[in-house]
Amino acid sequence: MLWGFGRSSKPADEPNHAGSSKRAKAKDCIELMSQLGFENFAIVGHDRGSYTAYRAALDYPERITRLAVLDCIPILEALNRCNDKFARQWYHWFFFAQPEKPERAILADPDMWYGGQPETMGDEEYVEFRRAIHDPETVHGMIEDYRAGLSIDKEHELYDRQKGRQITCPTLCLWSKYDDLEDIYGDVLGIWKLWAQDVRGHAIASGHPMAEEAPEKVTAELRHFLSHES
Repeated sequence: MLWGFGRSSKPADEPNHAGSSKRAKAKDCIELMSQLGFENFAIVGHDRGSYTAYRAALDYPERITRLAVLDCIPILEALNRCNDKFARQWYHWFFFAQPEKPERAILADPDMWYGGQPETMGDEEYVEFRRAIHDPETVHGMIEDYRAGLSIDKEHELYDRQKGRQITCPTLCLWSKYDDLEDIYGDVLGIWKLWAQDVRGHAIASGHPMAEEAPEKVTAELRHFLSHES
């Protein structure tokens, strides 16, 4: 579970949202794996989790052997392509970055904001999901992830771009064909080629989130990628 989400502990609030930055969360992942005895490992992230996953690959190239990012492009690339379509479909990025109001609006009716269906999520996961979205601390932790995204995370990525830093490990990029990532950004794989030296990927015939709507396809892609040397 990503730090700040679900039943995980929540980062302390800081004026620049550094505690919820993807750099802090990547460091947390690295330290956890060290405690578990894993010096090198592959990392897979979906949606918000992808930002932490590729930050780990950028900051700890000696530790990350393979990277898979699902339904995601780098934050800087998303903001550089911001247009009226982005503003209509991903408006929540900007609303969630505001102080206080997002939490109050969400907690007034969490089910309206987040939806979710037990038919696709599974009964056990759906119960856990509803527990999370009705918990004020968890909602705040999730929103802080967005606040960090439009502030300190963006600055970290801008520095990466200026210094020409790239992901060096083999990278897999998958995105949901029936979601809006390709509709908004066009060449998703082409965008990742700006950030990763060895990247491959394609769309999955699925909506969002793909791991719930097309679990067999996603599992097959990940198993193939993670188990091969090339």
